[in-house]
Amino acid sequence: MNLQENMSRIQPFVNKLQNESFSTMFKLLQERVDYPESFVTMLGETSSGKSSLLNGLLGQEVIYTSARPTTGTIVELYEYDIDEKITPYAILKNAKLRKLTDEQFHEQCLKSSEDVLRLRLHIPTMPCHLQGMRLFDTPGYGSIHDKHEEVLTHFVPNSDAIIYVINYRVGIGEADAEFLQYISNYLQDDLTFFLVINRVPEGITSDNGRIKEIVNYAKDLLHEDIQHFIVQSIPGNEVKLPQVPDLWEAVRKEIQSQERQQRVNAVLLNFQIQLLQDIQLEWQKKVVGVRLSDESIQQAQHEIAELKYKQKEAYELINKTFNKIEANLPRLFEISNNQMHHSISLEIKKANKWNSAEECIGYTSAHLMPRYEKLERRKITDYLDQEITILNDKLNELINQAFIDFKKNIEIISSEFEPILQGFSKKIATRTTDTILKSFLSNFGGRGGAGAGVANLGKKVMKKAGGLFGKKFTRDQYNQLAKFLKKIGATSTRNLTIAVTITLEGLFYVIEANRWQGRLIKDVQKGLNAWQQDTLKDVQNDMEELCQTNIEMVNECFEELIATFDQLHNTLEVEEIDVWHQEIEDIQHLLDKMTRG
Repeated sequence: MNLQENMSRIQPFVNKLQNESFSTMFKLLQERVDYPESFVTMLGETSSGKSSLLNGLLGQEVIYTSARPTTGTIVELYEYDIDEKITPYAILKNAKLRKLTDEQFHEQCLKSSEDVLRLRLHIPTMPCHLQGMRLFDTPGYGSIHDKHEEVLTHFVPNSDAIIYVINYRVGIGEADAEFLQYISNYLQDDLTFFLVINRVPEGITSDNGRIKEIVNYAKDLLHEDIQHFIVQSIPGNEVKLPQVPDLWEAVRKEIQSQERQQRVNAVLLNFQIQLLQDIQLEWQKKVVGVRLSDESIQQAQHEIAELKYKQKEAYELINKTFNKIEANLPRLFEISNNQMHHSISLEIKKANKWNSAEECIGYTSAHLMPRYEKLERRKITDYLDQEITILNDKLNELINQAFIDFKKNIEIISSEFEPILQGFSKKIATRTTDTILKSFLSNFGGRGGAGAGVANLGKKVMKKAGGLFGKKFTRDQYNQLAKFLKKIGATSTRNLTIAVTITLEGLFYVIEANRWQGRLIKDVQKGLNAWQQDTLKDVQNDMEELCQTNIEMVNECFEELIATFDQLHNTLEVEEIDVWHQEIEDIQHLLDKMTRG
């Protein structure tokens, strides 16, 4: 059976259940089956040439290009054949679409309105046979705006492929290096990486030493072999529409490859199985509810209350840890600021070391501040790692013991609970932590939905999650922590780059004996203060998000089990039991066919 046939066979079971929640899940899953899309994100420093590459793909200058940092927003290229020509829209934060004029689109590229989530270009037919691809042009990494956080948090983790653009003359800078190290977290999750070296002088090939240097450095940062592409500079004052057919052909092959499509189909099949298993459990609950005595139901409710109490304990553990972190972070950043300033000041004061003020300023900007920032940042991230690892161990112990106690006690109450326990455990054993149907469908709508465009089916490879009891519930939360720590590194570097640009590189010093060093030390302090303020705020936001991630993990662990055993009561007439027994068997028959392939 194919996926569409599966949906047609599942629909009668959904209809008979007459449950609005299941009907909604079915409709959303149907959309994903109808339109399985791949997501490609373009990244790179400001003025590296990302937008020019996309204009070249489209064959016309559609996306605004600028060499200076802007507060621009993310632009999505989306195939939509209803519009006869390339048409710009704004996706609003209230989930609505607003059609734009070309002039309004260019204005939004420079500085988006407060009510705009991102911009979208409807493409009647995607060039280069890139059907099924949604392409995102992100603001430059060095740009001064808050969209950087959205790129780190949503677009990198949820992409099928990344196109990273490097300017040949600039090469891989400090900010690029941190960003590439952050991206390396996701390459194991079936994320494909394409390196584009842009604006390469005419006649230079992959054998060029500079090209080799850039490619090898990128490989070292990503810990993986990568495909790279060279884009030649366009001379003169011509409109810059670089054509890179080999890049787009490589992207097309990747997103339309049989292997990737098989992975997408495997995940969608897993979602279909989950939906059927959930429906089957609903009918098992109804049948068991008829057979149970009032006393057994009351005893089961007592065990549910115990689970809820343990859930509350888990929340308290999480809040205690993150309240402690919140209290300590300002002090840690203050200490780091002071230590960085002390160390950098000592270096600047070594007057005999410098031939000129310009040399010292350049060295301070390019080397001293980044070096000491890395050292101090490591101390902060080590502290966070330690605190949250301790939390994970405590949560692991609490959750496992709570579930083991629940299983033992519910089996003692009545053997009638056995079918529900078996069905629930079987469902958990066939799902993965990153293919949970409800969270997937609630977060990412289907074709054209407000949330669509930042979800990746292809990377969600099916892995056995193990049984319900005795599993490491917080393993994936720990993996999430590692990614958060890398994100903090990328954000901290971004903030330092901005601080240096504003306080050092834009200033002209009056070179007078014994005066420029003091002026430079004061400006370093200004830059470090700006770094401290901005990075502390960003890390505090990250910790709020990680706290919420842990709470959601606890909810996933408890809520589904609680919902399965909660509200057991007689909802069927006794004479209907045989009918619904048959319904359960029919569902199982379909499940057996789907799991056999």
